[in-house]
Amino acid sequence: MPFFLMGGTRKQRRKRNHVLIAMGVGIGFALILVLVQPFTSIVWRLSDMLFVSSSPSPNIIIVAIDDDTLTEYGKWSDWPRSLHAQAVENLSQAGALAIGFDVLFEGESPDDPILTKAMTDAGNVVVPVVGAQQVSPRDSEVTFQRFLRPSETIYSASSDIGHANVASDGDGVMRKLPLIVSDSGGERYPAFALAVLSTFFGKPIPDDYGATDGALHLLDRDIPVDGRKQMRINFVDDPGSFTRISYADVIEGNFDQDVVKHNIILVGMTATGEPDSWITPVSPEKMYGIEIYANAIDTILRQRFLVETGWPTTLLIALLFVGATGVALPLIRLRWGALLTGGLFVGYLVAVSFAFHSGFILNILYPLLVLPITLIAVILCRTVAEQSAQREITHLFGRYVSTEVAREILNLADNDQLQSEGVWRESTVLFADIRGFSDLCKRPEPERILAVLNSYFSVIIRCILANEGMINQFAGDCVKAVWNAPRDQTDHALLAVKAALESQTALDDMRRDSTLPQVQFGIGINSGHAVAGNVGSEARTEYTVIGDTVNLAYALCAGAPGGQIWISHSTYERVRGHVELKELAPLRIKGSQEPVRVYQVLEWRAQQAEAGENGQHVP
Repeated sequence: MPFFLMGGTRKQRRKRNHVLIAMGVGIGFALILVLVQPFTSIVWRLSDMLFVSSSPSPNIIIVAIDDDTLTEYGKWSDWPRSLHAQAVENLSQAGALAIGFDVLFEGESPDDPILTKAMTDAGNVVVPVVGAQQVSPRDSEVTFQRFLRPSETIYSASSDIGHANVASDGDGVMRKLPLIVSDSGGERYPAFALAVLSTFFGKPIPDDYGATDGALHLLDRDIPVDGRKQMRINFVDDPGSFTRISYADVIEGNFDQDVVKHNIILVGMTATGEPDSWITPVSPEKMYGIEIYANAIDTILRQRFLVETGWPTTLLIALLFVGATGVALPLIRLRWGALLTGGLFVGYLVAVSFAFHSGFILNILYPLLVLPITLIAVILCRTVAEQSAQREITHLFGRYVSTEVAREILNLADNDQLQSEGVWRESTVLFADIRGFSDLCKRPEPERILAVLNSYFSVIIRCILANEGMINQFAGDCVKAVWNAPRDQTDHALLAVKAALESQTALDDMRRDSTLPQVQFGIGINSGHAVAGNVGSEARTEYTVIGDTVNLAYALCAGAPGGQIWISHSTYERVRGHVELKELAPLRIKGSQEPVRVYQVLEWRAQQAEAGENGQHVP
């Protein structure tokens, strides 16, 4: 199991939380997309872009009732049906195996006997019925209130009957063909395309239309359909891709019979202004109904079926993406996360293209949307985490320096003004050391020793931070604090002395009201120039001050008895007039040729103490 799932460190917990948040956001978004299914029209349009041009079946020929035909024979409604009878005879003699008329021969006509005889002699003419007033619910088999039918004699003379209804999706694009429809009385009709193929193959369509389990078993083929028994049409190309013959030429017998022989012939209107035209996925140019039937027949004939994957497949893919990105992105650098997201994005597009050409339509949009959403969630988590880390750094830093000093130091670092190389800087250094610590360490309870040490140190640290000092080091029973490094503090010496006086007062109060062992601190303070900067190795550095100024402060601390505060002459020069002082005997320091003048800090002068109590700034 990955370490971050089991780890208990703060960093590991943070990464684990990022993973959980990213996956939670991704899973929630994926569920909304798949179950609510917004942007449906966008999903349709994206899948339309997957179609590529291909060659249509040479066995499907369109006989077009085009502008030339209407020019030759006049207004369509005035045509005698004997013209159609002549066309049927010519096509039958040329060897057509199936002749499908996308023409509704509704009502009786004087020429019906002539057309009926031609159809009977040919034995392979399919005519349509047209459903009117659709009454079916959206997710059930398509049902119409009634059907428009050809005259009874023509109906009886046809080799088969099929409905000529098509339906567009919500965006007005025709993508599917209902293979089975019914009327309000329960009578069912196959699609015109199925009826033509039934005649072509000489295989009757069963009355139950095959067993439905996501497919219709018809014409020795398992044709995939949706819940409405609609088939996705795999369009071959733009309008005009199938071989065409003018209907006028067929009527006159002026056509190449080899083109017709042993093939499927579809007769339909292609004249300018024909209302039976639709927008299809392959072109913004409208396609005539007869061409749509040709594409549907081509799809079934060559078994170029398209299966739309359902929402479970889409959800599974989306969740796989969420799992991959939700786990990986919080653990890697942002640039690699962006590359991973981009790689999955492009890889899925390639997979969608291959799947489409293998007959499967994957949802393009929804799985891809979860990728940037998960990435954004991780980026937001990292942003919040960085802000939180900044606050934590300030908080942790605030345990060593005051909040104001911490903010100032971080601000200097952000502006590259925090010197990493050593610089000379005037500073005030304070050392505080416990007297009698050796006797304390003789106690047998180590936890008791640390508890006592921490209790006393907490008092001194609180006073140092309250006076804007920086806790620089702990060394056993000794604490080191610095003022005016790295932050500028004009009254650094006075702040250090004030912190020392407040510390001794607080320690006296603590000893009187506590059962802790009675220990005292000796405090030494010195001001002067010191080298400030980062000390250590490439792996670990520490910001500190070093030099004679620091050494003298330490020596003063070592010499000061418990409960006393000793300062150097340089500090004295900066604080005199503000505190009561007592000059002590000069102190000889190892390595120094001359004795060092030393002063004991007694107390604040009365006016200074009063000003401090009233909240006034002590200069």
